[in-house]
Amino acid sequence: MSRLEKSIKNLIMSFGNTLFSSLLNFISRTVFIDALGAEYLGLAGLLSNILGFLSFSELGISTAIGFSLYKPLAEKDYKTISALMSLYRKAYSVIAVIVLTSGIGLFFFLDFFISPEQQPAGTDVAYFAFLFQIVSGYLFSYKTTLLSSDNQAYRIVPIGVCMNILQTVLQIAVLLLFKNYVIYILVHIFCSVGCMIIQNRYITRLYGHVDFYSEEKLDPEVQHRIKQNIGGLIITKIGDYLVNSTDNLIITKLVSLTATGIYSNYLMIRNLVNGIITTGFASINASMGNIVAVESDEKKLEIFDTLMFCAFVVYSFEAVCFLCLFNPFIGEIWLDESYLFDTFTVAVIVINNYLTGLRIPLITMKGAAGTYMEDSWIPFVFAGINLIASIILVDFLGVAGVFLGTIIGSVFTADWYRPVIIYRNVFHAPVHQYFIKYLIYILLGFAYMACAFWLCGFVRTQYAFADFLIKTLIAGLLPLGMNVLLFWRTKEFRAVRGMVIRLMKRSAK
Repeated sequence: MSRLEKSIKNLIMSFGNTLFSSLLNFISRTVFIDALGAEYLGLAGLLSNILGFLSFSELGISTAIGFSLYKPLAEKDYKTISALMSLYRKAYSVIAVIVLTSGIGLFFFLDFFISPEQQPAGTDVAYFAFLFQIVSGYLFSYKTTLLSSDNQAYRIVPIGVCMNILQTVLQIAVLLLFKNYVIYILVHIFCSVGCMIIQNRYITRLYGHVDFYSEEKLDPEVQHRIKQNIGGLIITKIGDYLVNSTDNLIITKLVSLTATGIYSNYLMIRNLVNGIITTGFASINASMGNIVAVESDEKKLEIFDTLMFCAFVVYSFEAVCFLCLFNPFIGEIWLDESYLFDTFTVAVIVINNYLTGLRIPLITMKGAAGTYMEDSWIPFVFAGINLIASIILVDFLGVAGVFLGTIIGSVFTADWYRPVIIYRNVFHAPVHQYFIKYLIYILLGFAYMACAFWLCGFVRTQYAFADFLIKTLIAGLLPLGMNVLLFWRTKEFRAVRGMVIRLMKRSAK
């Protein structure tokens, strides 16, 4: 099987797994909400964020090792592969101990994040269950990096699907029979750890030539490259956590645990859609690295403009659908109005997600060009502005203030400085070209959202499901139709159309 065929198979399996897993999660969550309510939803999201900082211990080791595995895998150099995986195993064993110790210490500060009055029954057990899952991941899941680097991640998808089905069935049974959060979370941990152990053994058998306990020493040049990659990735990893994982903490601390639970429903739907989109963008990362290495500045800029147009089309479509359909789906089709935010809060959440999506081409190009250190200050200043603005605005705007703070942080940091770095160091072109396109895309996206939301306001039938279908048609057709009308003659539109046709032909083959 060629590398292209493996890539397409990985892409298809990843899409399928994401959709199927999300469907199971949706079913399980529906029963969860009915049995336990929003408070426990908020607890699960909050604990994930609190313990998320422990991933700092990983410090980009998996990514660095993954990069280092590409060449020896292509050359079938099992001696080097064994040395790399042995180093990886030893590093993760040490990290598991550090995470366990740090997690136990962090437990004594749990009351700071959730006041004792807000903590529902089983909070302590849930905390240590989540901690056990994280520690187990370091001990059992490291071998999956070998499979991913070898472009064969699709092989373990069936294992994950089967365990997801088992987990969903068991959790629903627990909720219906006992309505007990502790048993529910223990089932989740048991199935997750079981899945990792099964995948671990499968990979061991698949790579019989690899000695995961090898005592071979790595080449000094390889060691230096790994350390260099880790150094660049540390900044990115810490910055991502500070920017993306503090919202739930602020909402719980300054609003309520129930508000965190309500937000988790919006977040689940957003992550489902974003996961599918991200899979598509992730599939081009390796190609972008090759383009940066061999193509001219003009060609690189042309491809970047096409990628930026793709991001605009996809995320403007997503934003319109989210704004028009979030509340009708959650409040009328799925749950009820007690699980809804007001329209302004939803709009701020959607706009924040839209602006994040428009930044993906910059992040993709940044990774392909290896420009890690030039803007290393951004995540920290971004996080600082975000935190200060969110704390100030939450008093006036509630939950909306938290996400408005994130928007303010991005506007004053990443949105203006990162393009300067990319255009100066990669394209060697004036950055005003980017800002003109960026402003146009933002204004058009906002216009699409406003028009679609206004039109959806006229939809009034006797049936909630019929209303939802009509609003879906409006939200889906308006941005797509306007983009075709406005851009069909542009080179970016023609390039995207050509890529879609080629991908469909390759997938068919």
